[in-house]
Amino acid sequence: MLKASFVLGGIAIFLLLIGALIYDSVADVNLGEATGLAVSLESFPVYLETHPLFKDLPKSANVEINLGENNYAVSGKSVTANVIADNPDLTVNLPERYVSRIGEVGLCSALKEAIAGGEIEISTELSKLELFMKYRKLIKYRDCLTG
Repeated sequence: MLKASFVLGGIAIFLLLIGALIYDSVADVNLGEATGLAVSLESFPVYLETHPLFKDLPKSANVEINLGENNYAVSGKSVTANVIADNPDLTVNLPERYVSRIGEVGLCSALKEAIAGGEIEISTELSKLELFMKYRKLIKYRDCLTG
């Protein structure tokens, strides 16, 4: 029983990789994620705020995303550039070059590439159970986190 909760908690951590959603089609039927977009460091907050994943984030979401030296704070359902999140639930680090890749292939596919290449770092101070309980609505995006 306890082992199952740790497994589910681990899944929840990866689901947050807002990252966290990766699809290979132009618009995934289940997710409705568009690809072939020109996403830049400046437009990244708008991209995330309009991404289907965001409708499932809890109002109390607190995530920091770092693309190279560029910081983005996800607070609730809004994203602010050039801000370091205060005591984030999760911190996600990706190389800066992934911002354009996210627009080209979608967040899910870009995250899959980063995971497969070992180029993503995730850290948290919360337990796996705490992450799972807070972000459990994101479990449906677990396929986005397989490299």
